[in-house]
Amino acid sequence: MSSSPASTPPSLPASTTTLPPPPPSPLATAVTSASDPQNPDNDTPLSALPSLTTTPATIPPDKLTALRLIADSIAQQRQLASRLLIFHPLSLALFTLLLALVAQVLYTSPSDLALVGTTWAGLVMAGLVAVRWAVSGYLVLAEEVGWGWLEDGKGDGGDEVVVTRWGEEIIGVVVFRVVRDDGGGKGRRKGGKGKGVIRAWTVRLKFRGKGVGTGLLEEVVRVCRERGVEGVEFAEGHANSGRVLPKIFNGGFERREAKARKMLEEVVEAQAGSAKKR
Repeated sequence: MSSSPASTPPSLPASTTTLPPPPPSPLATAVTSASDPQNPDNDTPLSALPSLTTTPATIPPDKLTALRLIADSIAQQRQLASRLLIFHPLSLALFTLLLALVAQVLYTSPSDLALVGTTWAGLVMAGLVAVRWAVSGYLVLAEEVGWGWLEDGKGDGGDEVVVTRWGEEIIGVVVFRVVRDDGGGKGRRKGGKGKGVIRAWTVRLKFRGKGVGTGLLEEVVRVCRERGVEGVEFAEGHANSGRVLPKIFNGGFERREAKARKMLEEVVEAQAGSAKKR
């Protein structure tokens, strides 16, 4: 007696019928067709994505869009300032003390719980309104960013605007200038040393954390190195340096500032290392 093939379960007889090959998968056919470079209808999802480009902004409409993006970034600082003010230990302690004092004055019996709760809710609403008023100064700072803020000039010393586009949409901007110690013009350093100074640097909110900002810093450092300037730094009074709250509430801004400066230092060091290898 012949034994069944090892792949056949013991309860089933071995089949000698040869099954036809399975038809090709529609998905496999579609992928092969899409990946064929000779296919004129090769419309893959990646080919439909807009391109990411970083170029100088030379015409007024592009500069105006860049200025609006900078102003938006200043106004958006209200959100961080509000969180820092609300959740600061000092604010929480004082507000908790206020609620306790109100409860002590109003509560005499269980029937007063509704009055105490209503009063607490009113205090919370008043506190939020006060926070909104306290951080409204960032709107004033944002309104100051306009044509008058952008200092144009011939040669080094004037502001230069570089933007990153996602397709046709401007999603990132950096404003910088080259400052010469000897007042030299554009081109390579002739005598005194100089430095690149960044006055504004921001990326549209939904594109942050994707490397767009780093690419802008790399472009600034590259341009400065081409002109014989190796040092690049943020200006002391850059666009996002303004503060409207007391210093005790600005810890989050200081940490963000330190992170940005560290990122710039890393970009400068990386490009300096690449130049030495060449």
